[in-house]
Amino acid sequence: TAETLAVLKAHLERHPGRHALMIFELIQGEGAGYLPGDPHFFKALMTALREAGVLILADEIQTFGRTGEVFAFQHFGLDAFIDAVTLGKLTQACATLIRAELKPKPGLVSQTFTASVAGIKAARVILKAMLEDGYLGPEGRVLRLSGYFRSKLEDLARRHPKLAAGPFGLGGMLAFTPLGGDPERVAAFLKNLFDAGVIGFIAGASPARARFLLPVGGVEEVDIDAAFAILEKVLLETDSALGNAQDTLGKGRP
Repeated sequence: TAETLAVLKAHLERHPGRHALMIFELIQGEGAGYLPGDPHFFKALMTALREAGVLILADEIQTFGRTGEVFAFQHFGLDAFIDAVTLGKLTQACATLIRAELKPKPGLVSQTFTASVAGIKAARVILKAMLEDGYLGPEGRVLRLSGYFRSKLEDLARRHPKLAAGPFGLGGMLAFTPLGGDPERVAAFLKNLFDAGVIGFIAGASPARARFLLPVGGVEEVDIDAAFAILEKVLLETDSALGNAQDTLGKGRP
C-alpha cells in the first residue's frame, strides 16, 4: 500500500490539477484470475485522490450483484468515496451512475449498449428479485451458494493437490488453478468441460485459472453437486490425456 501510494502521489504531483478521475476494478477479473482487493489499500488511495480533487469511478460491470451487496464498493465499505459507477452483465442492461452533483447536461453522455426495451424490462425484473427475494447480505442466496461452491473447490484441491489449487475470488466470482496453471492445459480442460456440459472461462496468465460466474438465480446446491461431479471427471480425464500433470504449482503464484 505504501509503495503504491507513493507512486500515485508522484503522478499527481507531476501534473497537478491535470487528472480527471481514476478507475478502480475492485476485484481483478480475467487478467488476474479473480483477486479481490483490500479495503485498507483502496481507502488509502482514494483518500489521496480526494485530497487532490480527482474523481473516483468503480468499474462494476462484472461485480455488480455478485458480492452479497448490490455493489462491490459497498462490500469493501467505500460508499463515501465513489463518484461514479458502471454496471452491466448481470443486469442485462448497461448503465453509468453518477453522483447527483456531478450530473452532466443532456447530450453529454451516450452509451452504445444502454439496451433495448426488452433488455431494460428484464433488468427491472432481475433488480427487483435481487433486492426483495433474499439474495443479498451475509445470509443471502449469493453468499450461501458461493460458500457451497467454494467448499467444493477446497475439497477438490485437498483430494487432488497436484491437479487443483485454490479457490480464489469472492461471491459469485470464483476460480481455481487446474493442472498446474499451464495455459494450454487449462484451455484444454475448459474445452473438455464445455463439451461435457459445464461452462467455465480462462483467467490469468501466470498461472492460468479456470473461473466461474455462479448463476445464483437458477441453481441450488444439488446443481452444484452435479456440476462438480462432471468437473472432477473431466479434470482427471484431461490430465490423463495430456500426460500426468507435473508438480508446477511451486512456480509463480499457485
